[in-house]
Amino acid sequence: MTTYWYAKKVHMRHTRAIPPAPNTVEYTYRVWANTGATEATATPSTWDPFTYALNVIDDAGIPRPGMTISDWDATLAGTWADFFRFRTVTWAPVDSSMSAWDATMVATSKAVWCPEPNVFRSDSTQLRRVELYKDTNPTAASNAGSSISGTSVDEEGKPQFRDVYQVGVTIQFSWDSSDSTRGYPNLVAASAYVNKRNSAAILGFPAGSLYFAGIDVDPDENETYRMVYRFVYDSWYHLEQKPALLPDQRPDLDGSGNAQVTWFQPYSGTAQFQDILGGYEITWLEDGWLAWDSPGVACTAEAAAATAPTSNSKQQSLGGVTLWNTAE
Repeated sequence: MTTYWYAKKVHMRHTRAIPPAPNTVEYTYRVWANTGATEATATPSTWDPFTYALNVIDDAGIPRPGMTISDWDATLAGTWADFFRFRTVTWAPVDSSMSAWDATMVATSKAVWCPEPNVFRSDSTQLRRVELYKDTNPTAASNAGSSISGTSVDEEGKPQFRDVYQVGVTIQFSWDSSDSTRGYPNLVAASAYVNKRNSAAILGFPAGSLYFAGIDVDPDENETYRMVYRFVYDSWYHLEQKPALLPDQRPDLDGSGNAQVTWFQPYSGTAQFQDILGGYEITWLEDGWLAWDSPGVACTAEAAAATAPTSNSKQQSLGGVTLWNTAE
């Protein structure tokens, strides 16, 4: 006796969403099996998709979770289907029958296409307590190393204290580890940027005021990881008032009994943060949804779904010393 498997598409649904929500493609196939000496004489057989799981996948052509749509349907290779991966296959008997089942297969994709947003920003205010010897604020990051003039507020080398305004900035985006050019993020490359300050103004913050505190990588969904860049803006450019010290480590006082002070920068290194945030991303991070109407040179038109993906795809890479693919 031979078992003959059949699958017929009875429903299809496509849900398009704004990132970070995924786009979704859902198929429903009716699957049944006939058993007999020949296909012409075969009759419906009782089965279930759990006992016959491999037969259903191999013989009825139902995908297993983890496959892309183009893995399952090779005729769609090189199209949008490359970016959709099946997450679930749900079975339900047809009219309480045990010979025919409906398989609902859900595939999702978090790939981003211009002009959709592919980066997300969160800001929070905070304070940093600093020692205050002179009642003076720095005017630029270049003040580092220079002597501080102004009204002395210390008492024989004992400082007052002040809270300096800061803004914590997090930038989040999705990372697709299934991309053949990427794999898991190579954070070794991040050393060229982490623990550095911005060498040029960016995101509305002056040069030298934005500190790159680090990167977090957390699992999101299957092949996708959630990457978060953590920055800190400091209204004092991260500078500190540092007194000159005598050999015994006491402050060196002037003739008026006050400490002699210079601006000290604990984070001396700088980096071009534009290298890790392309122009398209910076537009979204600075302008928000105004960028939807003015995508700029990142793309002139949205890629058609039925055509092969082009450079309009905002897919990022992290390798070598470049954290973000800035080619626009």
